[in-house]
Amino acid sequence: MPSKFRLALSLFIVAVLFSSCEKSNGSIGSGKFVDDRPELGEKLTFPVVSYTQSWDSISTKNPAQVILGNYDDPIFGRTNASFFTRVLLSKSSPDFGEGTICDSVKVRVAYSSYYGVEGDEIDLKVYPLLEEQYDTVSYYSNRGMNYGPAIADTNLVLGPRDTVYNGVDTLVGYLSFDADPSYFQTNVFDAAIDGASHFADNEDFVKEVPGLYFTDEGEGSSIAGYFNLEASGSLIELYYHTGEDDTIAKVFNLTFGQNFGDPTLSYNLFSNDYTNAQFDLDMMDTVNGEVLTYVQGGSGVRTFLKFPGLDTLIGKGFSINKAELSFDVLQGTAGQYRFPGSLIVIQDQDTVQRLIKDYQSDINSTGGTVARTDIREFNYTFNVTRMVHDFVNDREDILPVFLAPSSSSGNIHRVVLGGGMHPVIPAEFNVYYTRSN
Repeated sequence: MPSKFRLALSLFIVAVLFSSCEKSNGSIGSGKFVDDRPELGEKLTFPVVSYTQSWDSISTKNPAQVILGNYDDPIFGRTNASFFTRVLLSKSSPDFGEGTICDSVKVRVAYSSYYGVEGDEIDLKVYPLLEEQYDTVSYYSNRGMNYGPAIADTNLVLGPRDTVYNGVDTLVGYLSFDADPSYFQTNVFDAAIDGASHFADNEDFVKEVPGLYFTDEGEGSSIAGYFNLEASGSLIELYYHTGEDDTIAKVFNLTFGQNFGDPTLSYNLFSNDYTNAQFDLDMMDTVNGEVLTYVQGGSGVRTFLKFPGLDTLIGKGFSINKAELSFDVLQGTAGQYRFPGSLIVIQDQDTVQRLIKDYQSDINSTGGTVARTDIREFNYTFNVTRMVHDFVNDREDILPVFLAPSSSSGNIHRVVLGGGMHPVIPAEFNVYYTRSN
């Protein structure tokens, strides 16, 4: 074979191999592939403007757990958490005899967890609501309550490991207290004896007996209790006798809804006082950002983010192969004050807030779960590739986003993060891209 021909053939083979080893795989999260290994392309690091703002209200209808406590946090100030719950008949059309008297009432609610320092005392008050609560309404954490005179007013310790005796067994992990029998005498026993029609089923019952509002009206404590209304031991026990000659103790139970199909309804209410917090919401630098930012469950504070310089990618037609946000937790701010298990990134557009597009992906996880990076170091990292692609290639507008706990309606966990201005643990925002042409 002539040498010139062999040289031409070799050059042709090399060209074919090169073109087959480097190929595009779309415009989002792909980039180039060399020897079937992804190459992320060029890297750009953008500044992050991060600061803290309050959040006035969230939907808390039927949360995973209800919360009670007028809780003082050494960094975040005061959070007052209270809750509403319906109460339900354990048996429809109860048959009470004439002259039935309610002797005493025991309320028992199961702990699911707690937040803060265990063992402090609260000033518990329980009020009956005076108006029907509707299944079709979205109940928010700043809702005003219309209630009657208190049916319970007591000081007690929030202690999830405290024991109570229910007459048969010793139970661990229940908040237990007495309530005023007169309210239940009127609204349960007398009404049933008089033949009121709303005892036929719970759908009718909750229209006439709307439910109870639990709140801590104390001066502040070191703990907030998390409670599970669906636990089998969460009950209101009504002890009664019928007639003067009745010496046999009887009990009729009201529940909070442990059975499938029960018309359960509960919601949390939150209010926050940041007077003694370690940050000043009125002095936030929303242009340059802050050294530290704060995120809190309930309707507490959120970390807002802006991405100056990202608009330089608009109109370039770049393939966004990967975009990642990373935040380190400030050491020494945890202890008994647990972090949120995960944070979520929410896009803020005027009055509309929605999850960023990365949560729609079935392939790549958005992340946001707290991870230990060292013995005492923690981090939250987010894959925001689709968000960045949408901003620079589709929307052609860079919207602010904010960080919130993934289950804000049912916890008041909080975390302190290094902001974009932090000298040691700054927020990081890296974008990897390739040119489409």
